[in-house]
Amino acid sequence: MRPRSGAQTICVLTLLLCFGAFLNCGGGSSAHVGGGSVTLTTITIAPSSPTISKGTSVQLSATGNYSNGTQKPLTASAAWQTSQPAIATVSNQGNVTGVSGGAAQVSASYEGVTGSTSVTVGPAALLGIAVSPNPSSLPVGESEPLTATGSFSDGTVQNLTQSVTWSSSASAVASVSPAGSVLANAAGTATIGATSGLMSGSASLTVTPAVAVALNIVPTPLSIVLESSRQLQAIATWSDGTTQDVTNVAAWSTTPEGIAIVSSGGLATAQQVGSTTILATDGGVSASANLTVVPLVFINYYDRGAAKTSGMDGTVNLTNPGLTNGSLCAMLYVFDQNQELTECCGCSVSDSGLRTLSLLNDLTANPLTGTKSPAGTVMVIPSDIGQNPQCDPGSLTPTGVILGWETNDQALSNGTFQVTETSFASAPLNSGTATNLANLCTFIENEGGGQGICTCGTGN
Repeated sequence: MRPRSGAQTICVLTLLLCFGAFLNCGGGSSAHVGGGSVTLTTITIAPSSPTISKGTSVQLSATGNYSNGTQKPLTASAAWQTSQPAIATVSNQGNVTGVSGGAAQVSASYEGVTGSTSVTVGPAALLGIAVSPNPSSLPVGESEPLTATGSFSDGTVQNLTQSVTWSSSASAVASVSPAGSVLANAAGTATIGATSGLMSGSASLTVTPAVAVALNIVPTPLSIVLESSRQLQAIATWSDGTTQDVTNVAAWSTTPEGIAIVSSGGLATAQQVGSTTILATDGGVSASANLTVVPLVFINYYDRGAAKTSGMDGTVNLTNPGLTNGSLCAMLYVFDQNQELTECCGCSVSDSGLRTLSLLNDLTANPLTGTKSPAGTVMVIPSDIGQNPQCDPGSLTPTGVILGWETNDQALSNGTFQVTETSFASAPLNSGTATNLANLCTFIENEGGGQGICTCGTGN
């Protein structure tokens, strides 16, 4: 072979250099001598098609798959995107957060290659349940409503009282209804639970002994006559439904004062005509009862015929025992044997004073009709002199007590007479009777021309 010339040698070297350069040129993300180019073919996102709750997040990962079978993590370098930002958002690192219910496509792109997966967002998940009040305390027999409040993954809270399942760790101590109302059954402690699905909450309950929850005064309402007494009772009702007589331990009072007084043992005594409220208090509970003090009318018969025949006059004696301070008016109403009013008058009687009236000369001497009845009835009604200083029996305000007694002549079978002395009987005076007496007496005063007006005898 003929040796190459210098020019030929240079030419061969140049071709070799150019061929080597050609091997290192060409497409693809990487190249290997003698192996061809290596390219990114797909991106896999994991987990695939996840389902999350509203307000929760899931971390996605992106993995690059290359043409030579190798893989490369692309989570941090890929560009992340969501098709529905109102349903799900995605961070630059592939963290997906559920915003509202629905489905969204989440994709990761790198060097022109994209991978995606579907993310389903469901309702907010229940994260916890709180039961209130907690802790709680109830006396035996009482109940209270409990509330179960759920905290959800989207940050909201809901009242779950009606939907949770309620339970008690000690139903003998406390039981709970399906609606969350707890009832204290016996002294002790119990845990009340509320469960929904896998979530539960609880509250501790302490049951204490029964307490008084109500107080009643019996009898009520009450009406008693002036200066009389009536035993009252205070009956306490306890939280466990039992009752107890607490008359002797209750605190008694009246308002306004002065109408009646009540002893520490519940004995009510009427002091003056009017109405008052009786109060009883025990163990933090109280009760009230209305008390009306009714005025008295004092009644006795008379026998004018016997007094006239025997020649021995009868008397009516009236005294003010001072049970009501100051003077009183004694309003007198004289009826005949037919129960018709024939005379009336008003006489003042001082405190502890005594007034004596003649049957013949004061009470029956001036009848309206001019006819003096042989027998009849005398009524005496104590009245407030402060309201009626003239003691006009046509206008009366019943109050106080005036005691009365009467002397009468009794005819005996042998034709002789015997003087007897009897006390006036007392009876409650209703407002209708008082009004009628006042009206009848006013008629006598206006139409009698001076007749029908009795006189007040002697004394003060």
